[in-house]
This record gives sequence, structure tokens and C-alpha cells, in this order.
Amino acid sequence: FFRLSPRRKQPRLALGWKCLYPIGIHFGISQILSYLGLYLLVRRTGADMNAYYQHVLMLTGLTGILAAIPCILLYRGDLARRRETGILYLGGVRWQKTGTEQTVGNTADNGKFVRKGATGYGISFVEILGFLVIGAFLGQYGNILVGLFQQYLNPEIYQETQTLISQGKSIWSLIFWMGIVAPFAEEVVFRWLVFLRMRDNLRVITAAVLSGLAFGIYHMNLVQGVYATILGTLFALLLEWKGNLFTSVLLHIGANVWSLMVSDVMLYLLDHVGAGAVMLLNLVLVFAGTFGIWKCYKDYKKRGCTRLI
Repeated sequence: FFRLSPRRKQPRLALGWKCLYPIGIHFGISQILSYLGLYLLVRRTGADMNAYYQHVLMLTGLTGILAAIPCILLYRGDLARRRETGILYLGGVRWQKTGTEQTVGNTADNGKFVRKGATGYGISFVEILGFLVIGAFLGQYGNILVGLFQQYLNPEIYQETQTLISQGKSIWSLIFWMGIVAPFAEEVVFRWLVFLRMRDNLRVITAAVLSGLAFGIYHMNLVQGVYATILGTLFALLLEWKGNLFTSVLLHIGANVWSLMVSDVMLYLLDHVGAGAVMLLNLVLVFAGTFGIWKCYKDYKKRGCTRLI
């Protein structure tokens, strides 16, 4: 399970450093910018914690975006090295150049070629919607699973902090900063860099579990840590199976946005339609989510478990 692939074997210490230092870069930049923003805020408003909580959502989102920029540059360098060293050729995949485009062919697929750029295998509009729904499914039932063990996780402090952060904010502001910006910034670090670098040297399940664990620890509280570990592992697996970078971003956005909206949606349905509508919505979510995951895995097996990113 934890054995390094003999074809890509590296010293474990060097491998660990290569995979984890992007987290340090992200953490360092975000902390520096956060404290700078906090300093300016204190100078302007005084030591007012209410003012801090009013601006912390935007401040966190902006620092996340800025911290993601060097990580995107690191990913582009990783992609170039993967193309040069042949990691993406494994399982029958080979690169070809046609003019200025990159195409990838699978020898197990009758010699057919599909377009492939820096983001990986193509993704359609229907698949975009599908991954948002899968993310909502994983987010909802991930929260339910964590909720079953809440007596052991002491969620009161986390819930109090989240209330202070979201209090007085519009749903659209929460969706933008917590549902879109934060997922993108986190996926750049933890899936595009940490997971894919682990994947260069480890089996897919090992890389997914270890990167998910790193994602959970980074949240630095037990409730979010358990939830993030579970979802981070699943996001990494689906990223591998689909072979498109934005797979994990869409999954994360779907999970976060649905977590922000689910209570209001369920209450609205109960008040205006009835309990049957709530049950139907949950059944649709379960069916669509499980079918989408199964379809991704089936396509992955069909192409011979080849790696596309």
C-alpha cells in the first residue's frame, strides 16, 4: 500500500519535502498577508473584533488567491517535467504534437486521440454540472458522517467561529468567498501540487489518502479536519479518474456551496412543498452522486487506468 513505485522510486525524505513544501508556501504567504491586512484594519478601526469578523471573509479569500499564484506557476513547471520524463505516458498514453496543440492517444482505445492541454482531459458542460452535483452529494453526506461523531469532536468552538464569520453577510457574499474562491485556492495547493506530486511517486490510493490527510491537518481543527480528510481523499481519486484539473475544483465548489444553501433549501421545501419534496431531492442527490462517481471510475478502468495529468 505504501510501497514506492519501483519505476519512480525516490528517497522518502526528499519525496516528503517536495510534496509538502507548497503547503508551507501557501501558509506563509497567506499568514503574512492576513496579518498585514489585520494590522491595517486595527490601525483604522482600533482593536475591534467585530470589525475583524466583518472583513475576515474577504481578507481570507484575497490572501488565498494571492498565495495560489506561485503554486500555479509550480504546477506548470511540474507539468512540463512530467511531459519530458514520460510519467504521463504510463498505461499506453503517448504525447504527440500537432501544430501548436498537444494531443494524447491511448493505444487501448483503437488509436483515437483526444485534445489535452495543461488542464488535462476535456470536460463538457454537462460534466461540469455533474461534478457540482457529486460535490454537493459528498459534502452533504460527509457532514452527516462527521455529525454522527460530533460528541467526540467538540464542534462548539468551530460553530461559534463560523457564526461570527458569516453573521451579517449576504448569501451571495458567502457563496463567492467560501463557495468559489476558497475551494479554488485550496485545490491549487492540495490537489494540483500535493496530490499530483505524490502521485508521481506513489500509487493512486496512497497519494489520495496522504494528500487528504495533509488537507485535513491544514484546517487545524478536529471537526473540519475529519471532514476535509474524507473529502480531500475522494476529490483526489476523482481527479485521477477523470483526468481534468478542474474536476476537484468543481467538486469542492459543489460541496461548499451546497453546505451553505442546504438548510435554507430544505426549510423552503418543507414549508412550501412538503416532506416528500425533501425526500425526493435527497434521493436524486444520492442517485446522481453515486452514478457520477461510478461513471468516472468505469471510464478510468476503460482507458486502462492511464494517467492524464
